[in-house]
Amino acid sequence: MAPDDISRGEAERLRGLDEAARVARTFEVIGDKGALWVWGDEDEILFTEDARRRTLLPIWPHATVARLENEGEVDGEHAIKIKADVFLKEWLPQLEGDDADIAIFPVEERSAAVLTLAEFRSRLTSALRLN
Repeated sequence: MAPDDISRGEAERLRGLDEAARVARTFEVIGDKGALWVWGDEDEILFTEDARRRTLLPIWPHATVARLENEGEVDGEHAIKIKADVFLKEWLPQLEGDDADIAIFPVEERSAAVLTLAEFRSRLTSALRLN
């Protein structure tokens, strides 16, 4: 299980940001740290569906905010760190095959944004170039 990477107080503050601020902060942190966080266990990663029945992969900028959103729902699940370059090279092609989109920094089942894989790739590539 990943240790807290920011304080719980800071995680709660970030969770309280409006949607646009959560999106901006997500890409800032991923660009700076070179990694993002998903939720799951050794066998599966958590996917969700929205009201339009799109398959979504939720991502978070910090393990702590992912944990606050998901902890206690299923035994054995935890925050999983994915390096941004690995996500671009390995995960995005797999997600294309799954016809999935990306849910940015969901809080209480509300995503800050839902991006297509092309939109996410573009934003992530830009964020990584800035750092």
